[in-house]
Formats: sequence, C-alpha cells, structure tokens
Amino acid sequence: MAWIILKQAVILLLLNLVGIIAYKTKVVDKVGGRQFSNFVLEIVTPVLVVNAYAEVEYETKLVVNMLWTFLLAAISYGICIFGARLLIRQKPGREEEIERFSAIYSNCGFMGIPLASALLGNVGVFYASAFLSIFFCFAWTHGIMMLTGQHDKKALVKKLCSPTMIGIVIGLLLFFFQIPMPEMLGQTFQYVSDLNTPLAMIASGISVAQANLLGALKNPRVYYVSAVKLLILPAILAVLFLPVVWIPIEVRTVVLVLMAAPSAAMCTLQCQKHGMNDFYASHIFAVTTLFSMATMPLLVKAFTALTSLI
Repeated sequence: MAWIILKQAVILLLLNLVGIIAYKTKVVDKVGGRQFSNFVLEIVTPVLVVNAYAEVEYETKLVVNMLWTFLLAAISYGICIFGARLLIRQKPGREEEIERFSAIYSNCGFMGIPLASALLGNVGVFYASAFLSIFFCFAWTHGIMMLTGQHDKKALVKKLCSPTMIGIVIGLLLFFFQIPMPEMLGQTFQYVSDLNTPLAMIASGISVAQANLLGALKNPRVYYVSAVKLLILPAILAVLFLPVVWIPIEVRTVVLVLMAAPSAAMCTLQCQKHGMNDFYASHIFAVTTLFSMATMPLLVKAFTALTSLI
C-alpha cells in the first residue's frame, strides 16, 4: 500500500510540474489557473463522486464502513483542532489563524481523491466522498470562523449546496436504491471522472507556481507549520488509529491519507477574499504540497507496518 502511495505521489509530482511549466511559460495565467481549479471543483469532482457511488454495488459492509468514515473523520478533526491550538500559539506579529487553518484542513479533494482512487479504486473514492462531507461541514463552519473571526451563514449554506455536496447526495441515492445509469451516460461520467487526477494536479501545480517558493523556503516558520500539518498531527492520528482494530484498515488508511494531505488551497482563496495575508497562506500551501510527496508515503508505510504487528 505504501508503495502504491509512493508511486502515485511521484506521478502527482510530475503532474504538478506540468502545471508549473504551463504557468511559467504563460500557457496559463492566474485567471486561467483559477478557472482551471473551478472546472475541477465544480464539474469534474462532483461527476467523479456520483460515478464512484454508482459503480459500487450495495453491501451492508460498505454502509457500515461509510458510517465509520463519518465518525472517524469527525473525531480526527476534533483532535487536530485541539492539537493545532496547542502547537500553534498566539503571539504578537504571528498570523496564527492562517497557520492553524493550514495545519488542520487539507487539500483532500485535489490530493486525497486521486490517492484514495489509486489505493482502493471506486471503493476508495466512496470512502473519500464520505470524508469530504465531514470536511465541508468543519471547514465552512469552524474553519471560516477561526480564520476570519466571523460566521458567514450565506457562504456556509452556499457551500453545503455546492456541486460536490449535491454529487454526494445524488451518488448516495444511486447507491442505496441501486439505480442503474444508462450505458452512454455512465461511459460519459467515466470519461469525465478519469480527468480528475491529471486536471486536479495540474491545477495544483499552477497554484504552486504562483507562490514565491524560494521565499517560502527561507521562512523557518513555514517549516514548522508544515511539520505540524504533515508529520506531527498525522502521527498522532496514526497512533490513535492503531488500537481501533474493529474499524477496517481501509477506512483508517483513507482517513489518515486525507488528513495527512497538504494544506488546503481554500486557505489562500479565503485570505484573498477577506483581505488577509494570502501570500503567507500560499507559501504554506506550496511547501506542504512539495513535502507531502515524501511524508505521505512514509506515514502510510509506518502505519501499515505497525498495523500488521497488532
């Protein structure tokens, strides 16, 4: 499993490089990059989610595992919220809101779904979709309040009615009622779903290219936040996941991978919207994206090795 993640991480890095090259050679500009991201988030990812639910046959085991995913994801966010408050303290001149948001919330849509798909196929995307439901609930309530100090109810309602959430609802209906998709529609959905990994990683590379990566690498604080996001908090979760052997290893692994993904690009976008330091947010995003190519396979390798001993 760790080898699959390592191999997939290298592929994702190469796809990131395609996005970086596209931006640096001016094939795509900043506006195009944003449109690229929106296309993935608003069209490709919802189709992928619907397709994943439609392709999986109903089993009681899957329903139980989906509920375990909901519970484990919610508990994981609670632990990370508490951990981020302890590890990232308030200090004059320190932008702890950006740092805490970056440490808690991951780029689980872009990075997580391709990895879950590589690990477990449509079943992995099935569990990842359940995780995304919890992510949206936490990120658009606690996350936005923590980052901005205000509760934007309209934004919350809008996000809970986003295409991805609608896709999850449609997918669940198809799954529970086992409604078959017409062959031509199903093939179309499959083609669009196959775009998710390459387009998501290219869009991520375009975002990384816009950050001053060299400047970010000179900031010691970015390394600390990256360590909290990629190593410390995931390691705590991994240790806590080990003894709960009644939860299937597939569920625990998917949740761990999604929590250990690099910082959410959402932080940069929200900082831009609310006039905060989006450059600092983009630095953390870029550095965690770069380092996650090494930390995620190592984390899963250690976790799977330890679970085999229990």
